[in-house]
Amino acid sequence: MIKTTVSAVIHKPVSEVFVYVRNMQNQTAYNSSISSSEVVEGKPNEYKIQIDLGILNLNETYKLEEVLENKLIVASCQSNLLKFTDRYEFENTDGNCLLTITDQLELQGLFKLSEGLVKMNLKQQMASNLNALKSILES
Repeated sequence: MIKTTVSAVIHKPVSEVFVYVRNMQNQTAYNSSISSSEVVEGKPNEYKIQIDLGILNLNETYKLEEVLENKLIVASCQSNLLKFTDRYEFENTDGNCLLTITDQLELQGLFKLSEGLVKMNLKQQMASNLNALKSILES
């Protein structure tokens, strides 16, 4: 299992950052691996997402497992090739939002052989995605 954590202070109130992140359809604006995200009809806590991993594309369901208003979002996705859980933690710091994102990724099957390469790139990609999110929210 690969566990990666990134964090940044976003110069906006926690409530504003939380609302934006809670809407998982916004992921296409800042997450370079998500090319599509749509709410599953009749299931407001599930999103059909397209994940572009460069070497392959996945169409999966991203489920909100836990939501604590302005504090925490836990979401997960599982396929035959991978399983991951994202934990978004929101903390008020002098009127701004400290956002910490932790991803736990477990590769399955033959995909597991690429774990070393994925681990090297994941932290950099997550940091880049968080910087993009910060830029969107602060503009």
